[in-house]
Amino acid sequence: MQSFKSILPARATRRFAGAAVFAAALTLAAAPAHAQDKAILDLLVKRGVITQAEADDAAKSEAVIVTPKEAAVKKLQLEGMLQVQYDWLTTQDKSLPAKTIQPPSTNQFQIRRAYLGAIADLGNGWGGEILFDFAAGPQTSAAPQAQSTQNNFEKLIITKKFGDYGSAIFGFQKVNWDQEENTPSSQLKTVERSIATNYFDSPWGGSTTGRLGFGNRHTGVFWNGLVPSINGFYYGFALTNGIQSTTNFGNTAAGTANYNEFAGWANLGYSGKWGNFGYKFGVNAGYAGDANSVSGLPLLLGYNQNNAIFGYNPYATFTYDNFALAVEFLQAKVQNGRVSGPTAATSIYSDAAPYGINVTPSYKINSQWEIAAKYSLLATNGRGTTINPVDRNAQNTFIIPGQVPANTASNFDNAWSAYLGVNYYFIGYNVKVSAGYEFTQFTSRQTITGGNWNGARADVNGFRTQLQVVF
Repeated sequence: MQSFKSILPARATRRFAGAAVFAAALTLAAAPAHAQDKAILDLLVKRGVITQAEADDAAKSEAVIVTPKEAAVKKLQLEGMLQVQYDWLTTQDKSLPAKTIQPPSTNQFQIRRAYLGAIADLGNGWGGEILFDFAAGPQTSAAPQAQSTQNNFEKLIITKKFGDYGSAIFGFQKVNWDQEENTPSSQLKTVERSIATNYFDSPWGGSTTGRLGFGNRHTGVFWNGLVPSINGFYYGFALTNGIQSTTNFGNTAAGTANYNEFAGWANLGYSGKWGNFGYKFGVNAGYAGDANSVSGLPLLLGYNQNNAIFGYNPYATFTYDNFALAVEFLQAKVQNGRVSGPTAATSIYSDAAPYGINVTPSYKINSQWEIAAKYSLLATNGRGTTINPVDRNAQNTFIIPGQVPANTASNFDNAWSAYLGVNYYFIGYNVKVSAGYEFTQFTSRQTITGGNWNGARADVNGFRTQLQVVF
């Protein structure tokens, strides 16, 4: 492939760096010959991006100009984020006084996120975005939702803007449910999201135990709307697949049914400012069919396989000068979401109604230093949760040997956590370092699947720090 002989002048390089790097990294497409190179330079001169003298210098150089494949693309932006993180966490099992060996501590560096993607503008309101996380590892999710974790896509969408009225979105993205989950990872006040958010939105843990997999990413059709005549009012709705995935899944095996239920989502809110006091409040709601379905077993026991989850999420945020406070409440009704009997063999399925609370205050001392705290509460209403990954990277405790079932991770019915940390902004959130200490307590330990609790607990002490670059 022929190319120019030196780098374009800085002015042109800055304007086209995003398109160049994205195309080189993702499509490996570049201008193949001097004739095409000259045509590109002539166009840049005509539009006033570079001068004729700069074009003449570039024509003698070896720099590679990379362009979008389709001429209809008006603008192409590269986006990315890299987060390097360190976790030190210890779990202490308080329910086994005779046991001298505690779970091992977590002590590790990690690449927490490595995003790379592109945003395209095709004009007339049409666009698209692809965002991929190269650092996302495998996440355990029960069937039928296991396939939803086999890809590391953060966003796959086609967009159409309708002026001041809003945008239609088609594809795979987060639904409007759970404000902390919808806060961009680069702009979180704490190093990790809360135990409540992880419980409601992380990959599904099973029909009667574990995380709900309710919020987060779904594939479907979305509308984010505004009312021009009511400044500050916003609303939205969506129709998506019932489970977290890029597609729904069919199952034709004997004794099973298809996972073909839809999910519906709606939200509305209002934001405004009164002097130095800013406010935002609203409510999100969703109904997801198949969100708590399991292959075969409920159908064989006479229960509906297409178990649904319904949830609602009121929230509010307040700001005053350099102080900010975000609060939200999450609750869901999980159809056949827990086992109410003493053992799996004699159990009776019943609905669960877990809830969670997040309270996140922060104070910006100056343009660079910020203090942040968080309190989170989780009550699973008998469904239960293990420690990891609700408290991400913390070690699980295990059921006492000899009990039934033995040597499996312990479930706890309730948990709460408290976090205190600092953020230092080198260049806004584009270059930021965060560090903080978090204490989490899990209580009402479920000694067996049936949901009998002995009141014992486990404590997690943790320190996390993270450095990020966003571009």
